Amino acid sequence: MQFITSRLIRRSLRMLAVIMVSAMIATSVTDVHAAAPVRKRKTQRSAESVKKEQTNTQRKISETSTRLNTTGQELKRQLNSLNSLNADIRQQDATVKQLRSRIDSIGAEINSTADSISTLESELEEMRSAYAKAVKSMQPAAGDMNTLSFIFSSRSFSEAYSRMRYLNRFTAWRQRKAEDIDRAIERIGERRQHLTGLRHQQDRAYREAEDARRSLAVKQGESEKMVTSLRKQDKQLRAELAEQKRQARALDRELDRIIAAEQARIAREEAAREARVKKAKSSASRSKASGKNGNTLSARDIASARAETRSAASTSASQLSGSFTSNKGRLLFPVNGRYKIVRQFGRQPHPTQKHVMTDNSGIDIEVSRGTTARAVFEGTVSAIFRQDGFNTIVMLRHGKYLTVYAGLSSASVRQGEKVKAGQTIGTIFSDPADGNRTILHFEVRNERTKLNPTAWVK
Repeated sequence: MQFITSRLIRRSLRMLAVIMVSAMIATSVTDVHAAAPVRKRKTQRSAESVKKEQTNTQRKISETSTRLNTTGQELKRQLNSLNSLNADIRQQDATVKQLRSRIDSIGAEINSTADSISTLESELEEMRSAYAKAVKSMQPAAGDMNTLSFIFSSRSFSEAYSRMRYLNRFTAWRQRKAEDIDRAIERIGERRQHLTGLRHQQDRAYREAEDARRSLAVKQGESEKMVTSLRKQDKQLRAELAEQKRQARALDRELDRIIAAEQARIAREEAAREARVKKAKSSASRSKASGKNGNTLSARDIASARAETRSAASTSASQLSGSFTSNKGRLLFPVNGRYKIVRQFGRQPHPTQKHVMTDNSGIDIEVSRGTTARAVFEGTVSAIFRQDGFNTIVMLRHGKYLTVYAGLSSASVRQGEKVKAGQTIGTIFSDPADGNRTILHFEVRNERTKLNPTAWVK
C-alpha cells in the first residue's frame, strides 16, 4: 500500500513538472510573440527617422544652394553697383576739375578785363585832355571874336579862304575826337558790364564746384563703405572674379576662333581670285599669240580678264581699313543718349581686392533700360553668337578692323548683312536680377589685336 502510494506521488510530481515546463515554454513563446511586434515597431520608426533626416538634409542642401546663388547674385549686383559708383566718382571728379579750371580762367579774364578798363580810362582821360587843350589853343586870339569875325578880319580874300578851310578842318577834327571819346566811354561801359557778368559767372562756378565737391565726398564715402563690406566676402569675391575671368577668356577664345576662321576663308578667296586672274591673263596671252597666227581673240575672253582685275582692286581690304582708320577718334559712340563707362580698357586695379588686377578687352558701358546698340561705322555682320555671361554677341567687320557688341538681349541684323553707320545692331540686355542694370561690352580690334575703343569713338 505504501509502495503504491509512493508511485502515485512520483507520477503526480512528474506530471506537475511536465505541466510546469509546458507552462514555461508556453510563456516563453508568448513572450517571444509579444516581443516580436515591439522590435518591428522599433525598426519601422528608425526607417521613418532616416527618411525624415534625408528629407531635412535635402531641404538644407537646397536652401544652402539657394543662399549661395542669392549671395552670388547679390555679390555681382554689389560689384556692378560699385563699378557704377566709381564711374560716377570719376565723372564727378572730372566735373570738379573742369569747374576749378573754369574758375581760374574766369579769374584770369576778370583781371585782364579790369586791366583793360584801367587802360581805356587812362586813354579816355588823355583824349579829353588833348581835346580840351587843342580846342583852347585853336580859339581866335580875341576872346570875344566869333567865327565870322575871324574870317572877315583877314587881310585878303586868299587869307579869308584859308581861314575858312582851316575852321572847317578844325570842326571836323573836333567832331571825330568827340566821337572817339564817346566810343571810348561806350567801350569802358561794355567792359564794365562784361566784368560784372564774369564775376557773376565766377560766383556761380564757385557754388557749382562746392556742390560737386560735396557730392563727390558723399559718393566717395559710399564707395568706401561698399568696399569695406565687400572685402568681408573675400572668398566669394575671388570666386566671382575667377568666374568673370573665365567668361572673358572664353569670349576671347571664341572671337579668336571666329576671326582665325574668317582670315583663312579670306585668304582662300583671295588665293582663288588671284588664280582666276592669273589664269585669265594666261589665257589672254595665249589667245593673243593665237591671234598673231591668224586666230581672232574673243571679246568675251578680253572682257572677262579685265573684269576680274577690276573686281579684285575694288574689293581691296586696304581701302576699307583706310576708311575706318581715317575716322579714328570720330567714329560714332556705340550707344545713343546718356551713358557711363563703368569698366575701362586694359589692365585696371580691382575695386576691392588689393594687389589684384583685372583685364578688360574693351569697355563696359552702362545705359538706361531699353537702349539699343548701334554700328559705329559701316561694315558687314561677320558673326552672331551667344556666350555665357555676355548673352548675344554681334561682330562687324570693317576691312581688317572689327567691332564687337556683347551683352545684347536680341540682334536686329543677320549674319552677312551690310550695315550703315548708326544702324541699330540690337537691344542691350537688362538684368532683372540686378535691378535691370543694362551694360554693353564693346570692343575694337585689328583682326586679333585688341585696341582701346575710347581712342576710336567720340
